[in-house]
Amino acid sequence: MSCSYALSITRRVAFFPAVFQLLLSSYSEAETVTLRGRTIDLTGFPNATNTGVPPGMTLKESGGFVINSSGAVVEGLDIRGGVVIDASNVTLRNCRITYDGVYVVLIKGGIRGTVIQNCEIDNLGSGGQCIAGQGSFLRNNIRNCADGIAVGGNDTVIEGNYIHDMRGTAASHFDGIQADGNFSHLTIRHNTIINENIQTSAIMVDNYAGPIDNVLIENNLLIGGGYTVYINEVAKGQLVGGPVTNVTFINNQLVGWHWGGLDLRTELGNMPVISGNINKATGAAIPPGKKPTSKPTR
Repeated sequence: MSCSYALSITRRVAFFPAVFQLLLSSYSEAETVTLRGRTIDLTGFPNATNTGVPPGMTLKESGGFVINSSGAVVEGLDIRGGVVIDASNVTLRNCRITYDGVYVVLIKGGIRGTVIQNCEIDNLGSGGQCIAGQGSFLRNNIRNCADGIAVGGNDTVIEGNYIHDMRGTAASHFDGIQADGNFSHLTIRHNTIINENIQTSAIMVDNYAGPIDNVLIENNLLIGGGYTVYINEVAKGQLVGGPVTNVTFINNQLVGWHWGGLDLRTELGNMPVISGNINKATGAAIPPGKKPTSKPTR
């Protein structure tokens, strides 16, 4: 765990007319965040105290590198540079990866079996993506990026992560998790995702790059953004488009949005299963929101 998270700290995001302050206060058992004047308790969800590199680990300094050996296990490194995974069944765990490029960790297309676990991944506010690709992403502390995780292929599990401090350039579109289509079998379970900006989302699921099938989004704490969650099946105007089928969005807690909790579009007629989602501040059910004035562009 980064030592900076042992103290209460204040960060300011200033890329938009409205400037929002995020106050993080870390304790041994809980953490709270204050966003847009509301204090939000993260107890029971991933936070700085239970994600990232386990306390007490000594990390060895390293530059960036490409992993091209199938079955490789890489652990215990303080990596200053990007990591590219170009072999199957690679495990990257208990590492700190810091890089100001487009991708902090890139999993090449078609690579299977990647596991990224208990890592701290930092894009230094450069407007890139902390993880791009497909695999199992577990209990990572992900920060200072425009996209925390950009889903790039089939069979992806995102569980137990803390995604926060979304920062980039004035041109950035901020998504905690971005899933822009052309994949199947995605699970997003029990993560804390905080988008401090008034655009775009904590989770974006849309068919811009192709069809989507079999998505489960459950038991997450989702905070901020324009709409906190987008589930968009758009009929016209996408790069590729296609149906968005078998999506389940259940038992999530949402709070801190600018426009609304959920932007739902089912223009090809495929309705997700939506149940048990609540406004964390009030306990009220989250209904699908109205379309924003201008549709997010990718």
